[in-house]
Amino acid sequence: MNFQVKNIYTFIMDFRGGTYTSQVHAESLHSSLEGWVDILRRDMNEIEHLGAKTIQEIEEQVLPFPIDEDPVPLRGLKNVWFFVVTTRKGSGHVLVVKTENN
Repeated sequence: MNFQVKNIYTFIMDFRGGTYTSQVHAESLHSSLEGWVDILRRDMNEIEHLGAKTIQEIEEQVLPFPIDEDPVPLRGLKNVWFFVVTTRKGSGHVLVVKTENN
């Protein structure tokens, strides 16, 4: 049986003065984005200024993430990326850190 081990991707988002952290188990950075949006939707009542319309705006930006707008790997660091989401409620700065799941 051949299966790929899922890694842990930690998302740290600064949005309108608050910092929100969540973790996603996924096989790749791109598949982790889907899981992250699902977590935002699940936890939206706990995140100030984040409603269904704002999450939809974020989802439209990250799924599917256009090749020329992929999360940017941070120079000098391994498995760390950055991207920005822009919504009518404000913009969010997002760091993603991949941890191998051993």
